[in-house]
Amino acid sequence: MFAILETGGKQIKAAAGRFIDIEKIPEDKGSKVSLNNVLMLVNGKESKVGSPYISGASVKGEVIEAGKDDKVIVYKMRPKKGTRKKFGHRQFYSRVFIESIELDGKVLSKAEERKAKVKKEEIKTDTEDTSKEKSTKVKKKATK
Repeated sequence: MFAILETGGKQIKAAAGRFIDIEKIPEDKGSKVSLNNVLMLVNGKESKVGSPYISGASVKGEVIEAGKDDKVIVYKMRPKKGTRKKFGHRQFYSRVFIESIELDGKVLSKAEERKAKVKKEEIKTDTEDTSKEKSTKVKKKATK
């Protein structure tokens, strides 16, 4: 199940449980957002197309982060005139986690609950690593 929605002048494919990057919206990190400009709903072989939007359809989500995209370099030059312009641009974006896709208040697709990922890393000190390396080097020399 996925939905095609329009935001920021772009059409974006959104599926529950995934995240999308959209033009910056005036919402804070962690706030809930509802995107109502749904153009199309697709569920396997069944699809529903709006004209231009599907009435009663919405995509619910949560703003994960707001940031800046990679820099785009713009370079303008006029040959034989000696004029050159170089500048960059970084577009603001909002990353939204799609929680559910709804039609007339009925949930069509819902994401599984997000769990905080905890990474367990072994902490190794430099002295342990060097002592093991030294002991293997000594053993190799002794066997030769």
